[in-house]
Amino acid sequence: HPHQITAILSSSSITSANGKSSLAMPKVYITGCKDGIIRVMDGLTHELQRTLEGHSNAVTSLAWILPPSNADQLPWLVSGSWDGTARIWDISTWTCLATLPGHENTVSVAGLPPKDETKRRRVATASAGVAQGNVIRGHSVRIWTLTPESNSVRCELAAQTSDDHAGPIRDICYDFDTDAIYTCSNDGTVKVRSVEDGTCLETLAFPTGEAPMLLSLGVVGSLAGNSKAVVAGAEDGNVIVWDISNNRSGSNGGNGGVQIIPHPGCVWSVTPFVDPNNNNNNDNHYSSNAHTDFLTTCHDGHIRHFTRNNSLIAPPSVLASFQQSVEAHRTQQHKGPTAEEIAKLPQWEMNALTQGRSEGQVQLFRKGDKAIAAQWSMDSRTWIEVGEVTGTNSGGSGGRGAPGTTQSGTINGKFYQHVLPIEIDLPSGGLQTLQIGYNTGENPFVVAQNFIDEHMLNQGYLGQIADYIRQRVGETGVVLGGDVGGAGATGAATNNSFGNGVMPMETTPIYNHLPMKGYKLFDSGIDKKGLGKVLQKIREFNDSDVISNATDSRQRQLKPNESIDLLNSLSNTLATTNRYHSSTISNAELNTLSKMIAAWGASHSFPALDLARMTVLHPDAAREDRRGYWEEVLNGALDTCLGLGSEGMGKEVAVPMLTMRLLANSYKGGIGSAEAAWGLMDRILECTEGCVPSGNKNVRLSVATVLLNTSSYMHASSTRSSSSAAVRILDIVGNIVGCGAYESEAIVRSLVALGTVLLLPGESGMEAKRVTNERSIGSMLERVASMHGDMAKAVSSEISSILS
Repeated sequence: HPHQITAILSSSSITSANGKSSLAMPKVYITGCKDGIIRVMDGLTHELQRTLEGHSNAVTSLAWILPPSNADQLPWLVSGSWDGTARIWDISTWTCLATLPGHENTVSVAGLPPKDETKRRRVATASAGVAQGNVIRGHSVRIWTLTPESNSVRCELAAQTSDDHAGPIRDICYDFDTDAIYTCSNDGTVKVRSVEDGTCLETLAFPTGEAPMLLSLGVVGSLAGNSKAVVAGAEDGNVIVWDISNNRSGSNGGNGGVQIIPHPGCVWSVTPFVDPNNNNNNDNHYSSNAHTDFLTTCHDGHIRHFTRNNSLIAPPSVLASFQQSVEAHRTQQHKGPTAEEIAKLPQWEMNALTQGRSEGQVQLFRKGDKAIAAQWSMDSRTWIEVGEVTGTNSGGSGGRGAPGTTQSGTINGKFYQHVLPIEIDLPSGGLQTLQIGYNTGENPFVVAQNFIDEHMLNQGYLGQIADYIRQRVGETGVVLGGDVGGAGATGAATNNSFGNGVMPMETTPIYNHLPMKGYKLFDSGIDKKGLGKVLQKIREFNDSDVISNATDSRQRQLKPNESIDLLNSLSNTLATTNRYHSSTISNAELNTLSKMIAAWGASHSFPALDLARMTVLHPDAAREDRRGYWEEVLNGALDTCLGLGSEGMGKEVAVPMLTMRLLANSYKGGIGSAEAAWGLMDRILECTEGCVPSGNKNVRLSVATVLLNTSSYMHASSTRSSSSAAVRILDIVGNIVGCGAYESEAIVRSLVALGTVLLLPGESGMEAKRVTNERSIGSMLERVASMHGDMAKAVSSEISSILS
């Protein structure tokens, strides 16, 4: 596997619906990987048998779908992915039978028993939801009916239940014994659901205080044996066990209600365990009679086996070692970085070799035997030391993982009441732990956005980080725990310590220059002198015979109040840049601008294009409700530029340059202008491609900047990015680097645009990488970059890393 394994499923876990071994069931186990590929491994030799391709992102959930009990058929495999789909696979031919689309981000899957003795099968899917403003919405449970047809499967949505959790759904499973679906969520609850329509029947809540995010769940034991329980793994380092032997709520049932088992780290997965030596395995596949035990996978790299069977409880030395690991981990969280962690940091004396990406970026360095934090200054192009990185006391007794007992501390010279860790993938492999600071009363979404900007992370993680802050920070200082009662799983369950509470970020690797964040602007001339020259040229054209005596109804002369009063007012507003936060631009002023662009033609409209380039940067002018206006303006500019024809766009300067600069600035101006540009993506790329052969270096830089800003907006709006647009940007960049006419700064911007497109998530990025590799563009980039300085070479190197 070239990347993290994110799901695993064994054929030994399944029998047919009538309790007998499935027909010719292959002895295999199946893995889902972060590279989007499903791998079928031989269960005895562990050799790769085959791969199943089709998902465009990480495969994070796998399950079996059983055939009717009267059918002598093999089960189907169902896979869920970050790409928002589930796929149904025929394991007799290892081909994809169907795709279940339309989910809200990450999909978890669970096979359901057939509803009747017909050929139809059933599956349940759960989605993580999407960020809408300050909340995650749309997380849904769907019940599907699957009807075999010739060489395919007809998939019908039978029922859907949405938004009954208060956070993303992280896992789903089905239990035959209780005939119910179970889901867990970032909101810290498990919901017991109807197998018919997915509606919630009961909610299993955390016993006290604010609940941790639940990442995985399973159902173990049996109702007949009075041992039925729901088990969930949590990000704060706990396993929660709800006893539901007497009722589904787990409130007063069975052997004591709720048990909390602390671990020395985040518990990523819990899995019911079938003892291979158990002779009582003739139960229905979905029954948990033989599943009285469970396994946990912890962030410390250990798999642990928990049991209710006293004869299987581990020796005292093993229990003591487990207890010590929990205590040691809790203690470590209150200390600073270890000597080993410090040794991995770059040396402070060599800090000049590490270039910052943005003003205020924080980087950790090793200075002697200490870890220090430094902040990047864009003005001086140097790192400024801000202090030593140390641990602090939490001030609470509940351990680091408990909400309300997080550590206080200082980050970048500023004190925070709560300092929380977040782990980031590094391009070279491994993890880097960053810290996010939060003070009580702050808006978690504002704090999360600042963190994303500071570390140049994917914008899609805004809701996840904000949700993490809210889960980890409590106001009451509650100490989690409580009476566990009954026969403990390992005898260690009464301890009230907690795991590391680290939030793992499933991000793309961090590069120094990619992807592009923000936008390059053309904002020169936005002052009284520059604007005065533009207005002078506009008035000169307005009084010319071509405009004033025009018989064409489109070539309209501005009225005196438009050419003088309205343009003066617009100019004064634009020149007063320190009032942009409060000043406004009227519709009349904007209409004067659009009139000139639409009616004056290529020979006279260029000063209006220049004025539009400046106007679109005013937040009020480009606000969301003015999208329609900017669609009209940008379309007018594109009509004028494309109207020059391929020869004219290559020879002319004013209209191509100012059209490109207006388009580049549109992405930065505001939601209205940015969305207008997004809607005109195809025309913008057509015009940009037409301007590539320009003989003027200012046009060439403008062309590269349009590509750069377009790619940045695509990356920020990745859920809507298109494969065709990504490939077209790739083609245009190929033309630029291949023609040999572009200057170094334009080459760098073009390379960054290409690298940003390659980092688009999902199908768009995968298609761009495929085409880039197919055309051997990477080797061409290296040759061209070597002639354009260190920055071009650095970006080209990162592109090569992405492609590899």
